[in-house]
Amino acid sequence: MEEASTVAAAEAEAEAMECGQWTAPALEELLPDLSREEQLRLQNRFRDRDGKLKRHDKKASPSPQLSMRSEQERDSFMILEVRHALRHYNARHPGGEFDAVKPLMEARVGFRGQVWFHMNFWARSRTSNKIKRFFAEVHYKPSTTTFVGLGRKPVPVPIPIVEICTIIEEPLCQYKRSCAFCPAQFDILHPKGCRKFVCGNDKDGIEQRLVRRPAGLEMPFTCPQRGFQGLHPLAPQKGV
Repeated sequence: MEEASTVAAAEAEAEAMECGQWTAPALEELLPDLSREEQLRLQNRFRDRDGKLKRHDKKASPSPQLSMRSEQERDSFMILEVRHALRHYNARHPGGEFDAVKPLMEARVGFRGQVWFHMNFWARSRTSNKIKRFFAEVHYKPSTTTFVGLGRKPVPVPIPIVEICTIIEEPLCQYKRSCAFCPAQFDILHPKGCRKFVCGNDKDGIEQRLVRRPAGLEMPFTCPQRGFQGLHPLAPQKGV
């Protein structure tokens, strides 16, 4: 039992380090592989953001959150939950596996003494090479297993539980963007049917038992890209 715990702790530590080095493709690399609907969705969001920036006082100082974190750092913050979700999905769909492409957005909340996540991400099919949007619900169960972190102190290794990981099929307009703890502005599309996910289903009965946690995350493709200069390909251009 102790040996198994040691192996699990070592695997968790290795995965955490690997996730810290993970990098998603840049938007200009992804564009040709995205569906037309996903492209239009991105374009509309850039247009809305551009309109808000124009209305904002030009003399106001920029938010430190937008300048301190790179797009790669933002993605690395979420990729661990994405991998847990895809591992769950791939184990249940032999021959139809997907690989992570880009974490889009996540929301988190305290529920039943655990931290729960709702998220959307893009993943690429290993057979068709197409990119699909996924929804996943992940939470972490406390564990007595520990590993020695960088501070040389024992760090608990929580056990990831994936309640659901499913493809959000187009048309995307048929899905809700919010639940009892996911705000609509996060644009996290949820599967249809009130029992498709556990946390956040019943807004009247569940919401009062949720402990909200600040996301602290920027929307996708809003942070600086390392080594990339200029506008994103879908950003509104002058004269357009």
